[in-house]
Amino acid sequence: MVWVLRPGGDGRAEVLLLQRPGQRGGGVHPVTGKAEPGESAQQAAAREALEETGLAGPLADLRFQHEFSRAGRRFVEHAFLLSAAPGAEVTLSGEHVAADWVAPAEAVRRLRWAAHKAALALALAAWDLRPEASPPPSAGGGAP
Repeated sequence: MVWVLRPGGDGRAEVLLLQRPGQRGGGVHPVTGKAEPGESAQQAAAREALEETGLAGPLADLRFQHEFSRAGRRFVEHAFLLSAAPGAEVTLSGEHVAADWVAPAEAVRRLRWAAHKAALALALAAWDLRPEASPPPSAGGGAP
């Protein structure tokens, strides 16, 4: 899974939520997908983000994974953060019917799965640690 965040007008994170159509289970999700043969989790994350949103950029490995089963198959999902540019716009693939940039609290409220919420919390923490998120050093260089 890839959580895509961008700076909002106030500099705080906006979270991208993708809406799946009813025939694909509905609900809102981050970017998700499966690795192709020979592809690492990070390579798959970058490819899926580009395919599903049209967005590319550096990925931060959130060092989070969880396992789930569907239709008798076991899956392991890894989590990444993609930091998008301010004002970044999404180009949807056929996998989704809508995309919304929302505040973190709204994203958490709309998510269904605990693993998505846990990974989003890690993505938001990583977002706050980005060098550009640090306040500039104060002029004067220290105490008088």
